Amino acid sequence: MFIYNPHHEQLLNERIKEAEELLAQIPAKYCFITGSFLYKEKYKDIDVFVITRSKKEIAIKNKKVKITIIDFNDLYSLFYHSISKSCIAKNLLPGKPLKVTVSDYWQVINEAIPTLLNQKDKFHKNIRFLILYTEYFKNGEVLDTFQLNERIDLFKDYIEVMEYIKRDLPSIMNKSAKPSYIKRFFYTQAGYYKDILYYDAQRFLYQLAHNIIKLNYG
Repeated sequence: MFIYNPHHEQLLNERIKEAEELLAQIPAKYCFITGSFLYKEKYKDIDVFVITRSKKEIAIKNKKVKITIIDFNDLYSLFYHSISKSCIAKNLLPGKPLKVTVSDYWQVINEAIPTLLNQKDKFHKNIRFLILYTEYFKNGEVLDTFQLNERIDLFKDYIEVMEYIKRDLPSIMNKSAKPSYIKRFFYTQAGYYKDILYYDAQRFLYQLAHNIIKLNYG
């Protein structure tokens, strides 16, 4: 068993043994557990991730176990780099260089904003990727699950999340992409929303795109 804990977070000792027993039940070389199960007395699910090419269904009797299959092609993703950063694993986990682009980030924003506005009372559940990508492009840091939960808990409501994106995104994009790319990409994106501005989410995204262009071109 391997424990990944680069920030020396306080793991619950009894959960380490439980995690080892659960991972032993999974018929795969690469599997790991991360999330609140490892460091919180109260938790909802035990998040188990299995890296495999097999199509066979994996089941464990423990009803709190939530199994997510990760393909080897996903090892380059920001998601994998985040969840595997602090975890308990059956074996030494495979590593691939991180590959993430500005367009990946914008796609996350495009998916998160409408969901956020449609489910305002459940915003904590719907902004994990949004915060993960924003903090990476803002600070160059891959947050592990512990850090990500702490960052999400700082937001009091969905309005604060919207203001956070509105405030930080233009400068993030300005730092992360060339002006010529920003002009071409975000003029195109703004065009997608132009005819559907009566939707709150599309109006917000339209304004975001224009703010990004404005910061670069005035």
